[in-house]
Amino acid sequence: MTGQIRQKLRDGVAVLLLDRPVANALSPDLRAELAAALDRTATETEVRAVVLAGSGAGFSSGVDLTEYDGPLAEPWIDTLCTRIEEFPKPVITALHGATFGAGLALALASHARVVQAEARLASPEITLGMVPGGGVTQRLPRLLGAQVALEVMLTGQTLRASDPRLRHLFSQITTDDPLPAAVDLARKLADQGHWRRSQDATRGLSDPAGYQRAISAVAERLKGQTGAASDILRAVEAAQLLPFPQGLAFEATLFDDRLRSPEARAQRHIYAAERRASGMPERAQSPTHDMTRIALAGARLGDVALLLLEGGKEVRSDAPDLRTNVSRALDGLVTQGKIEAATRDAYLTRLQNGTAPVDLALCTRGSEAANVALSLPLDDGRGLAGAALGLRLYRPAQSVRLAELSVSHAADAGTVASLARLCTGLGVTAVRAAQPASGPGLGHVLMGALSLAGLELVRLGMTPQRVDQAAQRLGFRAGPFLMMDYEGLPVVAARLRTVAEWLGCPAPGADDPLAERLAKGAVGRAVGRGFYDHPRDGPRAPKTWAGPGRDLAEVLGAVAPRHALQAALLGAAMQLLARGAVQRASDLDLLLVRGYGYDRARGGPLFAADQRGMLAVLQDFKALAALCSPLWEVPPMLREMVKNGEGFFGRRADA
Repeated sequence: MTGQIRQKLRDGVAVLLLDRPVANALSPDLRAELAAALDRTATETEVRAVVLAGSGAGFSSGVDLTEYDGPLAEPWIDTLCTRIEEFPKPVITALHGATFGAGLALALASHARVVQAEARLASPEITLGMVPGGGVTQRLPRLLGAQVALEVMLTGQTLRASDPRLRHLFSQITTDDPLPAAVDLARKLADQGHWRRSQDATRGLSDPAGYQRAISAVAERLKGQTGAASDILRAVEAAQLLPFPQGLAFEATLFDDRLRSPEARAQRHIYAAERRASGMPERAQSPTHDMTRIALAGARLGDVALLLLEGGKEVRSDAPDLRTNVSRALDGLVTQGKIEAATRDAYLTRLQNGTAPVDLALCTRGSEAANVALSLPLDDGRGLAGAALGLRLYRPAQSVRLAELSVSHAADAGTVASLARLCTGLGVTAVRAAQPASGPGLGHVLMGALSLAGLELVRLGMTPQRVDQAAQRLGFRAGPFLMMDYEGLPVVAARLRTVAEWLGCPAPGADDPLAERLAKGAVGRAVGRGFYDHPRDGPRAPKTWAGPGRDLAEVLGAVAPRHALQAALLGAAMQLLARGAVQRASDLDLLLVRGYGYDRARGGPLFAADQRGMLAVLQDFKALAALCSPLWEVPPMLREMVKNGEGFFGRRADA
């Protein structure tokens, strides 16, 4: 047959092959075709058994996330899984490559599974603030027990099929193509005339006391929490306590509630933003070339070297302390059991002295590599304004894995595409920042606006600590003053002058709180003093700012401090969008969530503003106009949004 399900008959076994770009996502059309194929094979006398398999690189990546934002089309995954489990003939799933989410649900509903040893499986719904559907919370505990099922669902981690914890999921693990073995098993079960359904599995329920111990241990860890994790725990507990049909109904209720929760919508937003970010026009315009040998020029680039080494690159540098710092970091990873000693040695073999010949040199300001064909400025905190092409790796690079690619009209498209490909290969999410529109950089502009707003509020009588608390209520892990302390006030002060000019605001002057701290030698955490004191037990407010400061109503009237900070941040975001500095609004949310610790469960400041409503944001701007700061001038884009009932992401703003 044609379409997204291809069917072949092999000696009485119907092989139903999922064949949909990309990654065999379980779209409504594919689901409908699969349901029709099952209906047909159920009545075909020449078909004695069915094998489900996937074409291409894997079995299935699950449901496309965009479907979750609208009505769920029938047949939904629950219906398909029940149809598979209750099928009158044996159904075997052949698994290779990736089997994620709803794809895993189909596999668990089958009567048996044959898997290629290097196949990857995951139930990643927890990372989206959701509960697995399709009976996963009921079938997985029956097959593997509560402890392993909870580990799989609460971490969302991708596991190899060869992981010992998963061994009881599979009838056979093979190093070869699993399809022939699956066909043989299907034929064998058809000959036997009986097979076991997952709902009838008892291995995972065979130790009731152990099952409850696993439940109790996780319940203690989640004590007082609500959300997807606690719902998953409740569903797994129900798998032991309720009959299978009632357990499925309970899971479906939890799934629906969590699907529509603000947290799940926010996390789906960021997940989608991460996948859209790499869509740069240059990648479609020009072929790419490999960048395997990379030189580093500059100080304090150990984390960048680690990122490159982990990505399989050869790294060359003349920095005298780089090898020592990298070696020390790798020794720590070996001690922690995160890498093997042989892996450390292999990394160090690829870390060499010298800079040429290489495919690319990454150089901080004033540390340009000599005799290199392609040398790229690497943002050292001062921004990339004026660079034809530059790269900002958010630090520490090997753990954050986020970058801004600063691109001017003069940049070569092939080089841009190759750098974007390099980032993807390193597992780094790269966001395109257009020059000169983005000035010092997207992240620097956004956080610069937040910092300038914070300084203005302190000048008006608030304490830095109260401003930071307001930023935390807004969604940031840490406030602007603590972040400034960590980075170092001299670097921040120099950058804020550039950001202020870009925003059209006065730069911090001699009477500004930042200048006052610098004049007293309080330059940040490195010396133990900044806007906070930094003893060994953690930052604390200095005596200079003891007490709460002025009454908030005197400073901001009816506007909450967090909303004043939000307004300044959104004003900067709207300027970036209006100038064409960024490809899409979701890129800005992504930078703030991944790069600056904004709460992922809130989806980023722009997403949160959409949920709050643009009219409320406009009212804040109007109330803050009395402060006479350009930071709080009403953006024309905001007026248009309110006028047209729009948000950043096309949603109708709430009144």
